[in-house]
Amino acid sequence: MENVSTTSHTTPNQTTPLHQYSTVQVYPVQPNPVQTYPTKTAMSPVAVSKTASAGIFGFIVVSTGTMGANLNKVSAGQMTLTQATGDSLAKGAIGGTAAACATAAATSLTSGGVAGLAVTLAAATGVSYLINKIIS
Repeated sequence: MENVSTTSHTTPNQTTPLHQYSTVQVYPVQPNPVQTYPTKTAMSPVAVSKTASAGIFGFIVVSTGTMGANLNKVSAGQMTLTQATGDSLAKGAIGGTAAACATAAATSLTSGGVAGLAVTLAAATGVSYLINKIIS
């Protein structure tokens, strides 16, 4: 490795060989060194990714399942296609929110397994119940 710059520390009256040939490597000074500290977050990026994925998946599953049931009502003349679509999207949003909350709770509170499944089921049911209770 090549020295960036060296400074000799030998004074004219010093004659001992140890001091005469010693040099110190000096590195250029950074103009404004930035020191970063790790930030403490409530959830890791992996947990956030799992939560978002669960929310999207929950939205898709619930809205498509509801739309399938609503299409039977549309063909029977009990509801219009616009009403069926609106109902499916609303219930999909509730299902997606419940899935995301349940995944966040299970990820934060457990390490998976049966306990994670129990927390997921309980949290999803509770969130879904509360949202439906507020809406109706």
